[in-house]
Amino acid sequence: MTPPGPGLRGLHSRALRAALTVLAELLVVALLVWLIPALAWAETGRFVAPLASGPAVVRKFDPPRQRWEPGHRGVDLATSPGAAVRAAGAGRVRFAGVVAGRPVVSIQHLGELITTYEPVRASVRQGQSVRRGEVIGVAVAGHPGCPVAACLHWGARRGSARSAVYLNPMGLLGAVRVRLKPVGDDLTLADGLAGGRREAVPH
Repeated sequence: MTPPGPGLRGLHSRALRAALTVLAELLVVALLVWLIPALAWAETGRFVAPLASGPAVVRKFDPPRQRWEPGHRGVDLATSPGAAVRAAGAGRVRFAGVVAGRPVVSIQHLGELITTYEPVRASVRQGQSVRRGEVIGVAVAGHPGCPVAACLHWGARRGSARSAVYLNPMGLLGAVRVRLKPVGDDLTLADGLAGGRREAVPH
């Protein structure tokens, strides 16, 4: 039998390379399809709504485009005075006190994530460890612009001071869709699974 000529061998080599490239691309797609829900669950599975009644949003997350502009850096949840407020996730109490005349609790979680709750009369103290779902205080009336008996302002951010990036806390509950978005030449996961104005789309 006559061995294949150089031209035929080159054709086979190109076909093999093309097949391997397609296979590699399929493996990458399969990995992303498996990995993205796993990452989302790893983030959202650690958190619960801060109110036992569930997250009834009366004012949505509306972050400013620039840090110094007005906006709403969290969500307002309908509740009633005296309702128990729970830690959305496990962590350590970063602050429990009064800021600008309003009682506030903030909790430091893993990954530089901080959640805030106001107005809340704290039953915890600074430095105390809390479990997911543990009661940290009770809601009080008086949140500005609240259309019901009382509102809990629930916020989330990564980092603090000038480096803080405000996130939609509803994303911690899986209440916003996570999607890949091109940034430059790369693909990135929606910011913190919590989303900003352009990174996550509410249901």
